[in-house]
Amino acid sequence: NRHVISLYISSFGLTGTLSPDIGFLRNLQSLYIVGNTLSGEIPKSLSQLNNLIEMALYGNELHGSIPEGIGDLPKLETLDLSMNHLSGSVPRKLGTNGKLQYLDLSGNRSEERR
Repeated sequence: NRHVISLYISSFGLTGTLSPDIGFLRNLQSLYIVGNTLSGEIPKSLSQLNNLIEMALYGNELHGSIPEGIGDLPKLETLDLSMNHLSGSVPRKLGTNGKLQYLDLSGNRSEERR
């Protein structure tokens, strides 16, 4: 698993929760798990993926808040968490992450943090 750099699981019919073990894939650069029916919260362990450039978890049934550490990912350029059931405040650091070029949180109940 040390050599996995991309994980794409699109419209595969996945159910259950997103495994926190994904946080052990330290070389992961692209994470696309979209169009499934995953529920539960976004694991905080995803905040440990320091090589991550793209994260897309849209079109699932994820709930809870976005982990604060997601805003600290140093290489993150794309974050799409749209069309879930996320709520709470958007981590402030997402707005100050100089690398982030694309952010889509539409279709959720998240609130802008001021």
